[in-house]
Amino acid sequence: MKTHKLMPMIWRGFFSYLPFTAITISKDTAWYVDYKSLDNENLRKHEEAHMAQFEQHGWFKFVLKYFYYSCRYGYWNNPFEVEARNATIQK
Repeated sequence: MKTHKLMPMIWRGFFSYLPFTAITISKDTAWYVDYKSLDNENLRKHEEAHMAQFEQHGWFKFVLKYFYYSCRYGYWNNPFEVEARNATIQK
């Protein structure tokens, strides 16, 4: 079962300094910084694409590849991010 919930308060302060409104932390869980983000259907689809990536690659391998791709291609062109953005396109 996929879980979408508010980020624990202790982490929200840290994320308030970053340009992210959500983060996927496992193949089953995504955290959102506020209710507006939590209720955003496209953002939920985006995070569910990351959940599928976690499931496909495993937690450790996903995190290593995500970091590598971000360094090599930048955040916007990270293949994981491109795939997740494409998941939000209505068909």
